[in-house]
Amino acid sequence: MSLSIARNALCGQPLRFCKKRPQDTIMKAFVYSDWSTVEVKNVDVPAGRENEAIIRVEACGICGSELEAFRTRSPRRTPPLILGHEFCGVIHSINGSNTALQVGQKVAVNSVISCGKCLPCSRGDKHLCTSRQVFGMNRPGAMAEFVAAPTDHIYPIPESLDPVLAALAEPLANGVHVVNLMPQGEKKPVAAIIGAGTIGLMSLQAAVALRNARVLVADLNESRLEEARKLGAEATVNPMTTDLVNACREFSGADGVDMAIDAVGAAQSRCQSLSVLRPGGCCVWIGLHDNQVNLSSYDVVLPEKKVFGSYAFRGHEFESAIGLLADGRAVGGDWVKVFGLDDAVEAFQRVLKAEGNDIKAVIMPRGRV
Repeated sequence: MSLSIARNALCGQPLRFCKKRPQDTIMKAFVYSDWSTVEVKNVDVPAGRENEAIIRVEACGICGSELEAFRTRSPRRTPPLILGHEFCGVIHSINGSNTALQVGQKVAVNSVISCGKCLPCSRGDKHLCTSRQVFGMNRPGAMAEFVAAPTDHIYPIPESLDPVLAALAEPLANGVHVVNLMPQGEKKPVAAIIGAGTIGLMSLQAAVALRNARVLVADLNESRLEEARKLGAEATVNPMTTDLVNACREFSGADGVDMAIDAVGAAQSRCQSLSVLRPGGCCVWIGLHDNQVNLSSYDVVLPEKKVFGSYAFRGHEFESAIGLLADGRAVGGDWVKVFGLDDAVEAFQRVLKAEGNDIKAVIMPRGRV
């Protein structure tokens, strides 16, 4: 697959080329142009529909799901498409009567747009909406200078919150949701997290901040394990050199951990998440690397282990993530790399390779100000 940068202009629906960039009508965006190409191009600035606001994007993270979609040519993201769903910015204009928002206000946006009318929405599970839309998946994303967002999915953020940190609210909210799926009885649960990518590190911070958990993190990359230790992991394990099941038993001082989080999504990591659990323990699967998994149902039924799937988050969990970042209980670090929009292809390529501690890339369309 090729990665390239284009400086020609692109605008319209369907995508078409433009010859020049008039002020305030054309913007730069990071575009998944076809199944093998991502490019920086010029596109139309979104006009915004009724009850939508136009956000001037300050920072937008590259998500592992976008990398996986590009790597596997997943039909869940069909080019041409502006990528990006982990973002924050400043309200540029508002179309509608939402008086709770103001032009110039700093905000973050819930990445999952729900209809509010279907059965899951009526039950309070708006993140499971049957007609949900996701930025950078089935609506234009935010890896651009501007993006349109429904006003009821926009959340104010503190003026003091750094944009790079604010862009981490979306993956952190995923971690908050994972932790909230766990049974709440344990006062100081012992947890194992498989995978020290962005979601693994965010789940780690959420588990420590919200549940006071003792956490072991497993990964094949030593640089990522080092970042996990900086963020509060009491123990780290490389399964290539250490037996993970025995390590979890030693760490828990019992017959396994209370809860396990599979933040990889491979067939092997799914099975590992069950193997490290004590009888009666629970695991949450959030990664989407492999679809099919072969496992023994006896290993679930006889020890009465619980398995939860996790998708996105609820609105209050997004607010919780913003709060954790604002008060310093969740942080970034050297593993978060910042790039300008013109360097988005380089950023995409670096995190696609996943070398060293190139774990997270955040794009700032206007650069640091």
